Amino acid sequence: MQNSYDNQEKLARQNSCCASGNLEYAGFWVRLAAYMIDSVVVFAGLLIVRLIFAGISLAGGGAITGTDILFHYSLKDIILYALKVLYFIAFTYLTGTTLGKKAMNLRVVSKNPEEKLTLFNVVYRETVGRFLCSLPVNIGYIVAGIDSEKRGFHDLLCDTRVVYQKKIKAWMAQPGTVAPECEKPNVEEQKQQTSEGELSKTQENVQMKESGIQELKKTENTQSSVVEKLGKPVYNGYRLVENKSEKEIASNATVNENISEKDT
Repeated sequence: MQNSYDNQEKLARQNSCCASGNLEYAGFWVRLAAYMIDSVVVFAGLLIVRLIFAGISLAGGGAITGTDILFHYSLKDIILYALKVLYFIAFTYLTGTTLGKKAMNLRVVSKNPEEKLTLFNVVYRETVGRFLCSLPVNIGYIVAGIDSEKRGFHDLLCDTRVVYQKKIKAWMAQPGTVAPECEKPNVEEQKQQTSEGELSKTQENVQMKESGIQELKKTENTQSSVVEKLGKPVYNGYRLVENKSEKEIASNATVNENISEKDT
């Protein structure tokens, strides 16, 4: 119980420490890879919707879905765009990541990583922010490769960052350097774990020896019962097991022989 509480406290301390000042921002290329994965997922999902619209058009409802109702956008275009945006809004707001970002170990956070993203910021980021990023020649996405915190226009607009969700680092001591608090190896905990491991091994050895002694006693008891039945010693592989009552049986036999000789 105590060890479980200590582990939870240690993880909470590490998460708060790393969240406060050890964020690693995701660059342009890894974010592009995540967006490509999301695009494939969205395309696969919208393909089903497109097939539904195709069925409606064949049934004679093409006049409704194909007519322009907002500038040069039809009802079909509006629904497809809404579903695409809904994918990014829902995943980002509920989990802080999308399927593509999760595959690339990325996460969207606010300026203060410990605060949850607001719904307004997420909607604003995934609609107006992405629209501005695409004008012109996707310059809003390209600036993520040169910004100090790897932010695009949509991140600057909503004060968000894209960071690595889980960062694994191996810290090596160098002369004159001090490791960050969340990355310092805890020597006392290592010693305690080592001592607990040695103690458990010792206990296992003791238990094995005790079980071996018990098995040996059971074997000897079995062999003693065999001796009692046969009336002679039994070799068990390393010594003769001799019944204590054997001498008494021999002396009784000698006495009986003497008595019979006297009688004759």
